[in-house]
Amino acid sequence: MRKAVLTVAGSDPSGGAGIQQDIKVLTCLKLYACAAVTALTVQNTKGVKSVNPVNPDLLEAQVRTVLEDIDISGIKIGMLSTAENVAALSRVLALKNRAWVVADPVMRSKNDKVLLEDGAWKVYEELLFPYVDILTPNVNEAEVISSFSIDSVEKMKEAAWVIQKKMTKKRISVHEPGVYLKGGHLGLGKEVVDVFCHRGKIITLKVPRIENIHTHGTGCTLSSALCGYLVTGEEPEEAAFNAKAFVSAAIKAGFALGKGTGPVDPLIFLK
Repeated sequence: MRKAVLTVAGSDPSGGAGIQQDIKVLTCLKLYACAAVTALTVQNTKGVKSVNPVNPDLLEAQVRTVLEDIDISGIKIGMLSTAENVAALSRVLALKNRAWVVADPVMRSKNDKVLLEDGAWKVYEELLFPYVDILTPNVNEAEVISSFSIDSVEKMKEAAWVIQKKMTKKRISVHEPGVYLKGGHLGLGKEVVDVFCHRGKIITLKVPRIENIHTHGTGCTLSSALCGYLVTGEEPEEAAFNAKAFVSAAIKAGFALGKGTGPVDPLIFLK
C-alpha cells in the first residue's frame, strides 16, 4: 500500500511553494499527498501580496477529518499564519499516532511579508513543539527561536542545540526531536552549510552554492522531502542527507517563470 502524507500549509496560486509544491515533492517520492489549507495567499513570482488565513475551526475540521479516516504516516507543517490556527492544529495532532511530523516554521516570505503573526510563536512552542519531530528553520527563523544572532556555522550549531532542547520539553510524540537548520541565508561564499541536530549529535551538510536565482519554494521542498524520506523508513540522519540532496537538485533545476523569482523544480526526479 502506498503511504500517505498530510501537508498542512498555505496555498500558493503561482504553484512554487506551499501545498502545491509539497504535493509535487511527495509525489516524486511515490507517496500519496493529502492537504489541509491554512491560508489562501495572493502571490506570484514577484512576491506575496496578501495572506488570508482560513477559519481555525475549518482548519481543525480539515485535519481531523483526514486523520480519522486515512492512515497518515507523516505530517508536514508549513505556514500557519495565526496563533488561532496553531492552537487549532495542536488540538488534533493527538490523532496522529506514530506519524512523523516535520515542521517548517514559516515566519516571513522572501519579500518580507509576515506569514506568522506577532505573538503566535510563543503559542507554537507551547502547543506544537510537543508533537514536532523535526523542525526546519532557516537562519533568520532560528535567531528568533533561539534568541541570539547567528553569523557562523558554530553559531548555527549552538542555536540548533538551544532549539532542540526547547523541543524536548513536555514531549508527546514517540520520536526524539531534531532540528535541521538551513544555512542558505548565511553568506559563506561558495558553500552552503546546513546543520542537523538529533540524538545528542550534530552533523554538517555541505554542498557547493548553486548559482541560480530561481529559488522559490526551497524551504517547502526541503521539509517535504525530509518528511517523505522519514515516512519511507529512513533513519533521521539518512533522511536529512537525502533531503539536502533532493533540494540541491531541485534548486539546480530551478527555472524562470513569470517576471520574478522562478521556482525550484522537484519534477526533475520524474525525468
